[in-house]
Amino acid sequence: MDSTSREAIITPPFEPMLVSPIWEVIPHETGQRIPSIDDNLVIVGGNETNWSDIRKQYPHARVLPIHSGNTVEEIIRELRQHAPIDHILWIAPEEHNSSITDDAIIEGQEAGVIYLFKIIKSLLALGYDSRPIGWTVITIQAQPIHKYDEVNPTHASIHGLMGTLAKEYSHWKIRVIDLESAATWPMPELFTLPSHEEGNAYVYREQQWHHQELVPVRYNKQDETLYKNGGVYVVIGGAGGIGEVWSEYVIRMYEAKVIWIGRREKDANIQAKIDRLASIGPTPSYIVADATDQEELYRAYEEIKQQYGHIHGIVHSAIVLLDKSLANMDEERFRAGLRVKVDVSVNIAEVFEQEPLDFVLFFSSMNSFVKAAGQSNYVAGCTFKDAFASQLALEWPCAVKVMNWGYWGTVGTVASEEYQRRMHNRGVGSIEPPEAMEALEALLIGPMNQLAFAKMTSSSAWVNVNRRKCITIYQ
Repeated sequence: MDSTSREAIITPPFEPMLVSPIWEVIPHETGQRIPSIDDNLVIVGGNETNWSDIRKQYPHARVLPIHSGNTVEEIIRELRQHAPIDHILWIAPEEHNSSITDDAIIEGQEAGVIYLFKIIKSLLALGYDSRPIGWTVITIQAQPIHKYDEVNPTHASIHGLMGTLAKEYSHWKIRVIDLESAATWPMPELFTLPSHEEGNAYVYREQQWHHQELVPVRYNKQDETLYKNGGVYVVIGGAGGIGEVWSEYVIRMYEAKVIWIGRREKDANIQAKIDRLASIGPTPSYIVADATDQEELYRAYEEIKQQYGHIHGIVHSAIVLLDKSLANMDEERFRAGLRVKVDVSVNIAEVFEQEPLDFVLFFSSMNSFVKAAGQSNYVAGCTFKDAFASQLALEWPCAVKVMNWGYWGTVGTVASEEYQRRMHNRGVGSIEPPEAMEALEALLIGPMNQLAFAKMTSSSAWVNVNRRKCITIYQ
């Protein structure tokens, strides 16, 4: 074998990496105005004040008489009357929910990400997939730029959808902007921000623009832990791959009493997992309940309380992967992937609100930052989940933490040889349970509410990490 052949099969080592999403201030440099003054700009959403301000910049802009209750067929008919459209300015409704436990957050998806999904499907049906079109999508206070930044997470799911749209239709120019609540819109800066090929957002706070980056995190090994010996822990989706790994860890290390909540009836596969874990410590319990249904989750909660008396922690590990490109994704499939993130998160907050918990742990995904093509429903759910947990951490006295997992190649829904090869080619290795559980311990006891963990080569372009910076956490 010659040296060239040997080099071709050598894989650089996969490096376990803990990273933190941070928002950095960026200068606003006046650039090309997008859309141009002559482009056919249509506006969807917003109010009279917004329209008046926009028309000062674009006198010929037209407001489309469509709304979130329209079907795709109705939206198609309206869009056809304004064709050819050069640029869509879509404005999310500004929500005023009184609490993170408000059902309006779930209902608000209809006027937000579901509405936007239907508009995208309408444009594809009209043939815009083969021609360029510009997007400016505006949300209000949907992204936290630091741990004390209050947000309304209702429309954070939009940021995930637009990110995957940018990957699937790279010839569409996409600009996503999150503005400050009750603040004057920065006209005309809105229209001189460049589009972003990754579909990532610009966030405007206190008259400054921010963008997100991932920064490596180093920490000293902790002697403390948030887990209790003999603690009672509820895992939504516990019978799944990562839920099982986490359960094994707390059972082995802390003699934890673990209760799994899942939609499936207990089958031979679930029973085999329970039997395996019973051999190392307390036997996990399994309750059949659909956590997207608040009444079913509450029934499960009452059953747990009756049997155990108290609950120390909640883990949201539920996932439904229903991958399809946006061209092939129907509305039902999109809703199903979204619901397991949005509805379950809100229902956890409502059902367990009065419980004196030590922590709530949300298992999210590195896809919140990658925003991979073909996973719009899942990514939308993840970006919602991250923002929701951030706000919950402000409102609840217990620790509320998010771990954005990278690729697990040996457990879970993507543990196939073909998927492993695909990730391997991207410079991404499989997370192993011991290193993952150590990272979780650091997250739970540390000062940061959100971290991401993955294994990558130093040259991997799967997700951008700013290795010129580093955050060190001291004990």
